[in-house]
Amino acid sequence: MPTYNYKSKELIAKVVYYGPGRCGKTTNLQQIHAKMRPETRSELLSVATETDRTIYFDLLPLNLGTISGMKFMVRLFTVPGQVYYSETRKLVLKGADGIVFVADSQDHMLDENRQSLRDLKENLAANGIDYANVPLVMQWNKRDLPQLTPEAELDAVLNERKVRSLPAIAANGQGVLETLRHITLGVFHHIKSGGKAAGPTPRARAPSAVSRAPAPTSNGNAARPAPAPAAAAATASASASAGTPAGSWAAAIPKANLPPARSRAATAPAPAPTSSAAHEGPAPVKISTDMVLDEFKNLAVMHSQMAERVSQLEGEVQRLTREHAEMREILTRRS
Repeated sequence: MPTYNYKSKELIAKVVYYGPGRCGKTTNLQQIHAKMRPETRSELLSVATETDRTIYFDLLPLNLGTISGMKFMVRLFTVPGQVYYSETRKLVLKGADGIVFVADSQDHMLDENRQSLRDLKENLAANGIDYANVPLVMQWNKRDLPQLTPEAELDAVLNERKVRSLPAIAANGQGVLETLRHITLGVFHHIKSGGKAAGPTPRARAPSAVSRAPAPTSNGNAARPAPAPAAAAATASASASAGTPAGSWAAAIPKANLPPARSRAATAPAPAPTSSAAHEGPAPVKISTDMVLDEFKNLAVMHSQMAERVSQLEGEVQRLTREHAEMREILTRRS
């Protein structure tokens, strides 16, 4: 469930990087943070206890648009992968809007990958999140090491949902931003559609080998062929942007992945709306009681922090007032 900040008009989605210990989750976040432009990311934060550590930061993806007039942001989390940190992983998964499962590609890690995936399903269920519906991307990391499990086998064993899977070498950043792009797009569309599971992206149809000749016009000339589909222009734009710097990765998102515009509007008049369901634009976001309570909790925390800061400032003013009085007394005695 995304977090709503009504004061700054921001919608913050939570994406959790999950996987076995030392599979590269922390390295993914560190690489993303290092490659993003400073104005699009917050400081990399760490919540550490005596036995484990969770790191996270906020990221503002560019060119994705808004949802019900609110800026879309993601908060990226990683969790400790060791088996004995199960409670920490369960806590961090609470309210997750998307998951990146990072698997260690080394062949001796296949059983640990399986165990971590089972652990993910159990902890999602404990938090009331449907594994079959939550946006998910699989990353096969450490593809530069020897003795690797083939990608096809990893897909067969771990990717039962047949979601997007990508090879990666997080240590040098390879595949890291691509993984982020796919999970961010998936979460964005998932929230915008009201939490409905997104189906597979349809493939563009190839032109038919046999096509009808254009019908002749009244003056005997053949009718002009229809203009090329917009998807072709979007594909060309995506190819041209392959060299986009890492800091502006969202600018390279193919436009075909975004909600398509109505292509018939240019050739035929739009039918008159028959009901309110014909209204264009994203559906309004439903605000639940939990969202309101979370916002009040955030405000309460901010109020407490501000009260503490005011108290500190008042103490500082009193100290300076006393020092000023002492100085005046000393100067009076000397004169």
